Amino acid sequence: MSATSVSVVVPLGASAAAAAVAKYLETTGLTFEILTPPGDEYGIAVRRGVSEAKGTVIVIADAELPYPVSAIGDAVAMVESGATDVVFASTRTEPIAPAFTRSLLVPLLPDRTIHLAAFSSTAAKVLHAESRLPHRGCELEIAFLANKYGFRVEYLVVHPTSPLRVRSFGKVGGIASAIAIRWANRRNAYRAARRCPVCFSSEVWSCAQIPGNVVRACRRCKCRYLNQFTDGEGTPAHRVLRAHEPPTSPSYESHSPPARERTSLRRFHWLRNQLTLRARVLEVGVRDGSFGAIATEEFEYVGIDPASAAARHARARGLEVYCASLASFVNTGPAFDAITLFHVFENMADPHDTLGRIKDLLKPGGVLFLSTFDTEGLIYLFSEQKRMAQNFRTHLILYSRSALIELLEHSGFELIDIGPDFEYRDHKFLRHWISAHHPFLGPIARALLHVLPDPLILSTGSIRIVAKRRSGPPLNVRTIRSVEPTHAR
Repeated sequence: MSATSVSVVVPLGASAAAAAVAKYLETTGLTFEILTPPGDEYGIAVRRGVSEAKGTVIVIADAELPYPVSAIGDAVAMVESGATDVVFASTRTEPIAPAFTRSLLVPLLPDRTIHLAAFSSTAAKVLHAESRLPHRGCELEIAFLANKYGFRVEYLVVHPTSPLRVRSFGKVGGIASAIAIRWANRRNAYRAARRCPVCFSSEVWSCAQIPGNVVRACRRCKCRYLNQFTDGEGTPAHRVLRAHEPPTSPSYESHSPPARERTSLRRFHWLRNQLTLRARVLEVGVRDGSFGAIATEEFEYVGIDPASAAARHARARGLEVYCASLASFVNTGPAFDAITLFHVFENMADPHDTLGRIKDLLKPGGVLFLSTFDTEGLIYLFSEQKRMAQNFRTHLILYSRSALIELLEHSGFELIDIGPDFEYRDHKFLRHWISAHHPFLGPIARALLHVLPDPLILSTGSIRIVAKRRSGPPLNVRTIRSVEPTHAR
């Protein structure tokens, strides 16, 4: 395994600092180069150094080195470990930039006094190639662009060993730079961010950082989705999202069998109101097989699930279930009268391909039953920040109600019904959830649950949609899908 190559850029030709950095890096075993680009302005010198750097990790160091030189090694380790793409050194763990400047730009801004930053090679080349400001305000510009293009940013706390003298921006200077950055962005002076996988809009932004990933938000369709794209082998691909590793046990096992069965029975009655007897039904994502066990009594039921354990468990209940994804499933019988996706659609990497495949499997006039989270719902909005990492543990895209309506209509479906989705939860799960999230409400909740039925029907902030397949081609879908992303990531 080859050693990590590091390029350290010490702007404005500080030879003493370069010598100290080189002496330290010689003790680390890293392959390194020291670049001291000259220039009349800090921003120009930094961009020149980054353009000449050849390392896999690029570090921008202070000319005066007012901190231990080992901080450079710590920054390199954070980037090389894959935990982040960009590291900003700071004297505190929280951002110390003025609140007004952060409101104009992004929440995570660099320290005004510590000018140490580390980047992966890709992040450094993209961000510094797009920056425009010639002075030290370019550090604000780099933070703004890192958020715009979806790079993960982390802070590294350093303890100064000498007085901090040079500031990148003050309260007034920072506002002037922030306004200049915003104005340049409004005039499309920067390259557009990668487009939303749902509506293909370029109005996307990083709304949260979760372990190992960044969550992006689309301002047009109000959807949330994971940022990193891969083809499964580590190379970038178009509109294929990488999720976290699946949990060791499916999430439905946290609910008791009576709760799951009553939820499935409710969904079955919801389905039976739209179909005739012995209709052919396909369930995508069979989970524990409780819905299939009920549906097979009145319908010709077929289920698919990419998880082999779930498929084996469902087949053990006597169900016709195949271990396959929606894309790989081969229908050997007639077209289906209905297809159900209960909290499965948000796990699909490409919603347009998914709906196209569903339309191929449905007969004209066939019905799609779908339930998923609603990012425009009050329950989701109130719990979004606390449950962001949990929501994206296995999910790839979380949709808004308006985005789903537009997506279905443009994919060749006609909406029949849309409304809130309710599920059953047992008392044991509710007591655990309340104790974990609101401990002070635990005694009140336990007393109240004694007089309520078990399991209890609740709203989970999800919506249910019933849509009918139209005959003929979808509306303008090829025109929408022809739009290619403008950002290389």
